[in-house]
Amino acid sequence: MEASTFKGLRLRASKTQVQWAEFLGVSESTVAAIENGRRRVSDTVRARLAQKVSIDDDLMSFFDSLEKFKQLYS
Repeated sequence: MEASTFKGLRLRASKTQVQWAEFLGVSESTVAAIENGRRRVSDTVRARLAQKVSIDDDLMSFFDSLEKFKQLYS
């Protein structure tokens, strides 16, 4: 999962980094590090996301397309 996807999920849920960290059971610094690309999304965080966030195929396709767009036009 890309950092922008992780951040996009947070923004879609209308949560601050602090709220997102509490929601996922991780530290705020972990959320910030993931969003800034300094840390990868761990399997533990992925599992928590899968349990707590409704992620459908359309949403994941959107984020994948967004990443490809960014790569093409950055």
